[in-house]
Amino acid sequence: VCREILQDAIQKEGVEVVLASDGVEALEKLSEDPSDILISDLNMPRMDGLTLLKHARQQHPQILTIIITGYGSLQSAIEAIRLGAYDYIQKPFRIEEITVATRNAIDKVRILREKTFLLKELENLHQKLELVEAVKNIRAKDEESFPSEEDLKESSLRLYSGVGLPLRFLEVPDESPSRVLTALDNLKELRRDGTITENEFQRLKKFIIEKIESGKS
Repeated sequence: VCREILQDAIQKEGVEVVLASDGVEALEKLSEDPSDILISDLNMPRMDGLTLLKHARQQHPQILTIIITGYGSLQSAIEAIRLGAYDYIQKPFRIEEITVATRNAIDKVRILREKTFLLKELENLHQKLELVEAVKNIRAKDEESFPSEEDLKESSLRLYSGVGLPLRFLEVPDESPSRVLTALDNLKELRRDGTITENEFQRLKKFIIEKIESGKS
């Protein structure tokens, strides 16, 4: 009954709620469909809340967990925080306490998502600027000659770097497929807006693909 009451209260915050009868079922559901926020009682059959918290964070490090503890179980609350719980609420509690804690967690999830999106946008912009830098070096040379790897290193072509991190792309060519696709998409955009020519696009694309293929062999 308590689960259903909490579900009704939390759904009013405009989020989807998935119920589980105990820790084992909750962990199974998290494995099938990850959630942003986990609310768990401390004492449950088959798997207690602290064990669930530990396994859930191992599977999904970004998950925000709210632990509901019994009256006076301060040591358990401290242990929950040590294991990475976002918040804890002691019994007996009012529904408003859960909704406030959940609302705060929802706000944090939204902020983290916005931060991730902005960092990705900044990384893409950083990547485009470095591609333009590489194109300038290409244009400074013979139109038919492709710059050597040493030339590209000197021009700081860091096609797959994270924001503010140095790239070792030429030494470690087996980057993730998503970053390769992002680099190629950025090349297409530069070609589309006229920043680079079709010939320059093809040459840079060929270089990227050859480096990736050489890393697989």
